Amino acid sequence: MPGGGRSFRRRCQGLWQVWPLAPVVDEVHEVVFVDAIHLGRKAVVLIAQSRDFILGWYVARSENSRAWEALMNRIAPPDVVVTDGGSGFEKARKKAWPNTRVQRCTFHAFGTIKQATTIRPKLAASKELYGLGKQLLHVKDREQAASWIDTYLDWCKRWEGFLAQKTKRDDGGWQYTHERLVRARNSVNRLIG
Repeated sequence: MPGGGRSFRRRCQGLWQVWPLAPVVDEVHEVVFVDAIHLGRKAVVLIAQSRDFILGWYVARSENSRAWEALMNRIAPPDVVVTDGGSGFEKARKKAWPNTRVQRCTFHAFGTIKQATTIRPKLAASKELYGLGKQLLHVKDREQAASWIDTYLDWCKRWEGFLAQKTKRDDGGWQYTHERLVRARNSVNRLIG
């Protein structure tokens, strides 16, 4: 090449900055934690880690099942995966890690409750659910989890009629009067379901 390829290297310089692929991990881990870090609006880094170190990462345009599957295919299926339940994860898990048990991250579950109730809830049902959400952060074992679930199911029964209330919209359709609380309840139901 004339000039020793300097022009070619200069034109391709941006390509040398491409994010490297994560290595294939064939060691089976008991627990793998997965999460997504959004870099602005046009990129997301999906990360999988064990208790000790990062196992893999995948850069994608959005958090979806194809991206999660690309990450999971490079890592041996663990016994348990801890996730926030992000977009497309469950679909990818069923394909890539069908026998792996799933545990929702309690911090993210509390975040869903907090988003629905706010940190200063006014309604009694919201105050109780927010209190339950804070208790969830302190659950450490199966017995505490079973006790928390029983308390939560009591909350659902106590506020069932309240959460079923509907309001007529301007267009003639109906919507839940306490829609944010209903969404939070449904999210927790999926968590414990």
